Amino acid sequence: PVTQFLIDSCADLGIKVVQGYGLSECSPLLAFNFDYYQRPNSCGRIVKDCEMKVVDGELWARGVSVSKGYYNDPENTAENFVDGWFRTGDMGYIDEDGFVFITGRKKNLIILGNGKNVAPEGIEEDIEKAIPYISEVVVLGIDDKLCAAFYIDEESGATEEQLREDIAKFNKDTPVYKQITSIYVSDEPFPRTTTKKIIRAKVEEFVMSKK
Repeated sequence: PVTQFLIDSCADLGIKVVQGYGLSECSPLLAFNFDYYQRPNSCGRIVKDCEMKVVDGELWARGVSVSKGYYNDPENTAENFVDGWFRTGDMGYIDEDGFVFITGRKKNLIILGNGKNVAPEGIEEDIEKAIPYISEVVVLGIDDKLCAAFYIDEESGATEEQLREDIAKFNKDTPVYKQITSIYVSDEPFPRTTTKKIIRAKVEEFVMSKK
């Protein structure tokens, strides 16, 4: 989802941004904020004729606009559709007024040995807010610890040493189980998909090559 930091930054420039939430399987809208009625950090209220619920931390949806399955793909249909409900793959929660909040992707969830489940997207957003010269950051769980891979904005003049100092400061205000224990800095931007999403598997390969 679009971060509240970006929405607030646009507002400072006089640009109004409202956030919604949807997937192709849902035609595609599930929730959205009105410009006159919205909630910070939320991707909006559930749309009419759709229902959503949370199952084991994952957002599920059903309704007239939600697909019944994948064409000629019974295996994926059985995996992602349960009793008429579509498993979105997104982790989150719904408040008492029907506003939807997304905390991360289920497939990206990091499960630590102490039983803590960590959504890396939230930590990445917090790091980006705290350290403005970060161009890209990916948090990974390796060897039962959290590490982070970075690409630093070339025009900032920031160094890896400065980054290590700033991450140490970041950790002081962060719960122990969310603290970054090691960092890796790339000389180039991380690989992305055709939809401009960072390919986490490629970033993990980069980190493992540096260990």
